[in-house]
Amino acid sequence: MLKNSELAITVIPQLGAKVISIVSLKHNREWLAHDKQITLKPAKNNDFSEHDSGGWDECFPGISPQLYEHIPNKTHFSHDHGELWCQAWQITNTHISDEEIILSLQAEVFDSTFTFIRTFTLKKHSKRLLVDYHVKNNTTHNLPFVWSAHPIFAIKPEMRILINNKHMEFKVDEGLSHFYNVNSAFINWSECSTKVPPLNKVMPYNSGFASKVFSKHLNTGTHKDQSIIVKLVDDKAQQSCGFEFSSTNISHLGLWFNYNGWSANEQLPPFVLGIEPCIGNSDSLHKAMASEEEGLIKGNAHKSWHMSFFVN
Repeated sequence: MLKNSELAITVIPQLGAKVISIVSLKHNREWLAHDKQITLKPAKNNDFSEHDSGGWDECFPGISPQLYEHIPNKTHFSHDHGELWCQAWQITNTHISDEEIILSLQAEVFDSTFTFIRTFTLKKHSKRLLVDYHVKNNTTHNLPFVWSAHPIFAIKPEMRILINNKHMEFKVDEGLSHFYNVNSAFINWSECSTKVPPLNKVMPYNSGFASKVFSKHLNTGTHKDQSIIVKLVDDKAQQSCGFEFSSTNISHLGLWFNYNGWSANEQLPPFVLGIEPCIGNSDSLHKAMASEEEGLIKGNAHKSWHMSFFVN
């Protein structure tokens, strides 16, 4: 556990370094969802539906299950939600001082084709958790990937989803298109407040709405080299949490709305929201590559990016 006067964060290395709890100590509020229908345990046969209990997982080198055929003479299968959640990670660094707590964890992907490292830093009295990622390509080949943080938040109706750039555009998926009868390929976030019900507010329980949307590439146009802030706000409690990151190194934002609208198994559909900073504009690495919006790590090189999670 990482803990200071403001935050308590619980990570389980054996379960894909899943973050199972983020508590704002000032308000005694748990921000991450936990589906009590699903027991926290290693999933069998790499079945993500047995692991999808909420919390915060990491998805890499893809999200949709598909063959990874980008290494000459080698083919790997990338499971549903990638290769990180379904293995135990190694703790590579812990540092505890009067000023900060640091926790680094590492996982190997595809027989050490990739080395994936995530480092959490929690400074004294800070309301921000600093998150640093470092991924090494251990081959001589340039390798594509999709990455997504996958935090699933506990929500209530009427909570608001705020994005500091109201003109951010999101690709319309089938769920959003059918629910709102939207025929356009993209929707501007500023339009979302005009929908009925508004998309930038959490809908009532049992709305039956489920949609995963990805932003357009963020490091272009007005978003280039910009700080992106996305926030989940509970106005009644006067509390909020969210992410801040630079469009320079995190290229996309995904939003997963599930208002009792979809379940991966026979369990009742949850009432949750995913706010997912990501690299790549699709769950599918193949589709991200087709639109030339995937991530890439050159042979024998590495790639780093960072963001922060905050509470108020």
